[in-house]
Amino acid sequence: MTGDDLDRSYTALSEALGRVGEDRSALLLATLSLALLAREDDVQSVLDLIAQAERLAST
Repeated sequence: MTGDDLDRSYTALSEALGRVGEDRSALLLATLSLALLAREDDVQSVLDLIAQAERLAST
């Protein structure tokens, strides 16, 4: 994914979060996360990404 692709994706996610509102944003993020994780073939990669996200969220 290029930098422009990442920017477009982030913008689309931000706009979707704004449309669903704060009350439903966790559901949107959980649904998206599960859909993206399901595309990964290697469970260890998924577990590593979850751990990385948790570390970033905890700092």
